Amino acid sequence: MKMTENERYTPELGVMVDCSRGAVLSLPALKQLIRLCSKMGYSFIGLYVEDTIEIKGEPYFGYQRGRYSAREIREADAYAADFHMELRPYIQTLAHLNQITDYADYEECVDTGDILLAGNERTLQLLDRLLETVSSCFRSRKVNIGMDEAHMVGLGKYLDQHGYCDRVSILLSHLDDVTALCRKHGLMPQMWSDMFFRLLSHGEYYQVENLQQEAGRIRVPEGLSLCYWDYYSTDEDHYRKMLQAHHLLTEDTAFAGGAWRWMGFTPYNRYSIRATDAALAACKEEKVSSIVMTMWADDGGECSVFSLLPTLFLAAARCRVCPEIPAGEEAEQKMPGQPFTRTESEAFRRLTGYGLEEFLLLDDGNPFADEENARNNLSKILLYNDPLLGLFDGAADAEGMREMKAWFAAAQNKLEKVLPEEIGEEDLPKETPDTCGRPLDYLFRTQAALCGFLAQKADFGIRLRRAYKEKNSDALTAIAEKEIPELLEKLERFYRAFRSQWMKENKPFGLEVHTIRMGGARQRLEDIRDRLRSLLEGEISRIDELEQEILPPGYVFDTKELKNLEWNRYEKIVTSSRLTW
Repeated sequence: MKMTENERYTPELGVMVDCSRGAVLSLPALKQLIRLCSKMGYSFIGLYVEDTIEIKGEPYFGYQRGRYSAREIREADAYAADFHMELRPYIQTLAHLNQITDYADYEECVDTGDILLAGNERTLQLLDRLLETVSSCFRSRKVNIGMDEAHMVGLGKYLDQHGYCDRVSILLSHLDDVTALCRKHGLMPQMWSDMFFRLLSHGEYYQVENLQQEAGRIRVPEGLSLCYWDYYSTDEDHYRKMLQAHHLLTEDTAFAGGAWRWMGFTPYNRYSIRATDAALAACKEEKVSSIVMTMWADDGGECSVFSLLPTLFLAAARCRVCPEIPAGEEAEQKMPGQPFTRTESEAFRRLTGYGLEEFLLLDDGNPFADEENARNNLSKILLYNDPLLGLFDGAADAEGMREMKAWFAAAQNKLEKVLPEEIGEEDLPKETPDTCGRPLDYLFRTQAALCGFLAQKADFGIRLRRAYKEKNSDALTAIAEKEIPELLEKLERFYRAFRSQWMKENKPFGLEVHTIRMGGARQRLEDIRDRLRSLLEGEISRIDELEQEILPPGYVFDTKELKNLEWNRYEKIVTSSRLTW
C-alpha cells in the first residue's frame, strides 16, 4: 500500500528465506534469524515453502525434503511473536512446483513443466488443503500466493483440453479461484507481479513502455496486493519507473529486493547493498510501505543465510527501522572505500560481534568482489569445472587464470585472519549463532577452505592440458603424484567445513545433493590420477578429452568479462553431457 504525503517514511521491513531449494532452515537457526532480525528492526520473517510444508491428505507433498510440520511452524510462529515479529507464509499456487510433478498423485493437475492446471478440480483440492494448512499454522493473515514465472501457462494439458485461450484470461480466472480460497480461509493474499507484465509484454518483465494502453486488460482482484520483485539493477531510476508502472495496476504495491545468496557458495553482499540502496531510494520517493528482502537459494541452497547479514543490516539502517542507529545518522558520510558509515559499522559490531568490513570479506570467495558492479560466481564455476573437459577453461587465458589463483590465495589469507589461531573442527562451538563469543566463525572457515582449494584448482585443467600437449612427463608425474593428492586433501577440507555449516543451519535433507556433487569431484580427481599413471606407464597412449581443443564457454551470458561471469547450473558446469534424462 502506498503511503500518504504526510506520513513519515518508515516502511515495514521483512526478510523472506527460501526453504524450497534443498536447504530447509532448521528450527534453531530460524529462531536465531528471528532474534537477529528483531534486533535490526525487521517486522516479519517470510518462509518460502513451495512444497516444504506438511499438508494433511498430501503425503508426497515435500516428502523426504525436510518439510516443516504444523508443530514446527507453530513453534516458530510463537517464537517470532515473542519478539514482536510476524512469521508469514510464502507459497506457490500456480508455478514453481516442480518437486511434485513426477508423483502420480499430481499427474492430473499439472498443465506443463512445473505449472498447475488451471480450472482443474484436483488443482483446487490441493490448493484448498494448502491454504487451510497455512491458515491454521500461521497467526499472520497475510500470505504471498506466488503465481510468478508461469511462462507456459495454458500451453500444455490446458491447451489439449480447451484449445488455445487468451492466457491473461486463464491467469485471471485462476487468480479468482485462489483469492476465493484465501477468503474462505480468512487470508489476505499478495502475489508477485511479473506475470501481468510478461503476458502483456511478450515475456518481458521490465518492459513497461506499452503498459499504459495494455493495463486495462488487467483486473486486480479486490484485496490483492502486488509485489514487485527486482534485484538486478543499481539504477534508482529503473526502480522508480517500474514502481510507477505498477501504480497503473494498483496502489497496493509492495517491493521485494534481494540479499543475493543464490549464486553458489559465496554471498554477493557488496552488489546486494548497491542494488538495495538504489531500490530503497525509489521506494522512499514512491512511498512504498512494505518491503521484503528475499533470500533465494537456487541450485541447492549452497550459501549460508547468515552470510548476508551485512545486506540485511544495511537495508534496515537505510529504512530507518534499526533501533541501533540513532535518528539523523543517515546523513553521515560513508567510510572510505566502504558502503557503510562508521556509526553503522559500530552498530553492526554490537549486534553480531563482527565488523562490517570483516563480514564483507566473505564476498571475496568470488574474484573482483570489491569492484563496482562486479557480480560473478567463479568460485562455484571453478570448483566444478571438469579438469579434463575444461568447459570453462576457455573463459580466460593462462595469465587470467593465474590472476584468479592469486585472488583466491589472498582471499584465503584475509579470511583466515578473521579466525582464531589453531582451532580444530572438534573445538568448534556447537551452539546456534549468537550464543557464544564469535559463533559465526564457521562462515569464514568455509569460505577460506573453498578459496584454499581454488587457489590451486583454478588453472589446474589448463596446466594439465599444457603438460599433456607438450608430452612433459615430469610435469604429468608431479600432477599425478603430488598435486592431485594435495587437491584431494583441500577438497576434503572444504567439504567438511561446508557439511558442518549445513548441519548448523539446515535440516539434513538436501545435503545429499552436495555430498554427491563433491563426491563426484573427488572421484574425478582420483580417476585423472589413475589415467595419468596409465599414460606414464605406457598402458594407454592418449587421453581423449585432452586431445580436444578448448572453445570459449558456449553458454548464454550477459558478458564475456570474468568479473561478471555467472552460470549457476551445476549440471552444465560439470559436463556437456546430460546428468539425467
